[in-house]
Amino acid sequence: MLTLNSHKKIIIWVAVITIIILSLILPINIKYNIYVKGKLLPNKEWIIYKGTDGRLTSLITNYRTGMNQSYDVTLFDRGDAMRFSFNQKLHSGSRLFVNDTVAIVYSNEIERQIENLKGEIIAAKASLSLNLTGEKEAIIEQENKTLDYSIKQSEEQKKILDRVKTLYDKGLASLEEYEIAKGTYELNVINSSISKARLQSVQTGAKKEQVSLIRSQIISLENELAILQKRFKGFTVTSPIGGVLSRKTNSDTLMSLYDNSEFVLLCPVKVSDIEFISDTARVKIKLNDKTVYARIYEKTNAVKIVNGIQIVTISADVDKAVNDLTPYLMADCYVDAGELSPVEYLVRIWQRMVN
Repeated sequence: MLTLNSHKKIIIWVAVITIIILSLILPINIKYNIYVKGKLLPNKEWIIYKGTDGRLTSLITNYRTGMNQSYDVTLFDRGDAMRFSFNQKLHSGSRLFVNDTVAIVYSNEIERQIENLKGEIIAAKASLSLNLTGEKEAIIEQENKTLDYSIKQSEEQKKILDRVKTLYDKGLASLEEYEIAKGTYELNVINSSISKARLQSVQTGAKKEQVSLIRSQIISLENELAILQKRFKGFTVTSPIGGVLSRKTNSDTLMSLYDNSEFVLLCPVKVSDIEFISDTARVKIKLNDKTVYARIYEKTNAVKIVNGIQIVTISADVDKAVNDLTPYLMADCYVDAGELSPVEYLVRIWQRMVN
């Protein structure tokens, strides 16, 4: 005979089995999420670190694309006195904007080269001015007098030549006397031309070719100076991105700045689960005191082995309306894998258990 307790147990089992059968038969769907661990990363990060050989390296990493956006290296000459000084107002947690001054790098060798070039440019310009203005006034005056003397000699000799020619035409002078007078006159004319050319030379200065050479030297020196000044100006380190300064304990890393305007979520997913996740699936991120949502924008094809499990990485954009998130935080994430019927749900659970 069945007791009262036996009746209750039978009723309970019948009710449970009935609920299970009905849940499997009824046209209802169950939301299916894949649980993974995710890591929050800033959109961009700027790092300055020093090498063992004294070089400074500046690196911008774009975590959204997974690429190094910029890579700059500053080298210093051996024996150069270099000093790297941070802005004293900065501290961990400081907010910086684009082009804010972060640090100043002082190089004694570069400054010395700049001053030397400035001196060479001044000397070259003075040389150009001297060649353009010609000789001193005393030399010009002397050449003027020499030219006047040559001209007067030519004029006097022309008078003598005219008289000798008249006598020669009348037969009162010999041919030799006429030729001597004519030759002397021609020599005086040549001397006058030479004096005129010398005067023009001292008045106008150097030849055009020499002036052009000096001008080209000045242009070359000014270009070299501009390059050095640009390099020296580059030693004033300014922020290429806006963000928050992060404290670093690594001895090689001098500073780190992360862009907290946007965040990226990286999640490792089993290869067997990736087929159930759409390219734009929604991800729920459970933090300590709040829930944040993200949207997948990339699924990588590169497979990695972690603890003997094949995984791929999915990347998701965190909701931009959310702020004050902590970068590099590990969080519990639930990837939306669609809605399933009760039977499909049980099958999917079983597959995940055995895989």
